[in-house]
Amino acid sequence: MDPETSRLVDDAAAIASSGRWAAVNERIETLAAHPGIDNAWWVQLFGALCSHNFSEYMLLKKAYENRQRDDVPLLAWRARNLLELSVWCTYCAQDRKNARLVFEDACRDARELFDAFIKWGAATAKPVDWSNRLKSAKQGLSERAFHNEGIGSLDRAYKQVSDAARECGLGEHFSLGFKLLSKFAHPTAMRILSPADEKRENLQRDMFFSHGCLFFTAAFNALEGQLRT
Repeated sequence: MDPETSRLVDDAAAIASSGRWAAVNERIETLAAHPGIDNAWWVQLFGALCSHNFSEYMLLKKAYENRQRDDVPLLAWRARNLLELSVWCTYCAQDRKNARLVFEDACRDARELFDAFIKWGAATAKPVDWSNRLKSAKQGLSERAFHNEGIGSLDRAYKQVSDAARECGLGEHFSLGFKLLSKFAHPTAMRILSPADEKRENLQRDMFFSHGCLFFTAAFNALEGQLRT
């Protein structure tokens, strides 16, 4: 690795070795035991963001260290996941209203799945009772969201990660990173037709791993800043 690539990798590794990782986990456990008034949802959200950020980083690191054949798409995919997590962590840490919106969007994501199946059922002439069961489940989701989480409506569209990135001042960085990583995370024509080249693929491994480390560090810093308050 070149010095800059190594620095990104070392910065991420230092989060664990310095004790910062353990301190954040301890803080989450303390907050989960005593979240305070109207704060349980916030603790749940930030605990989940931390868990996914840690997990994706460890999976990225494992994939890089194992050095399996054709692992470049996996590294690109893991790095892209960390890119998206870094945006969501930054966005949620920026404002409590942003955090609440993302928390509520979990229900909107589920509602969108119901809508997709209902639309598919209509297009493929599924029985009426099949569609009615889905519509009933969708209504039940809205009722639980209101009674259990205080979410008034699920009708608006969920927040796009690209929009969140733009609002955080990360729009151009996100667009470039997402485009680059997507070209390798999926079987795109470029990926399918690229001839095997060990040297090039080793460079890609280093690049995707180091960028994933960069995104992990950015996400962790945003989360740590919130959990210290």
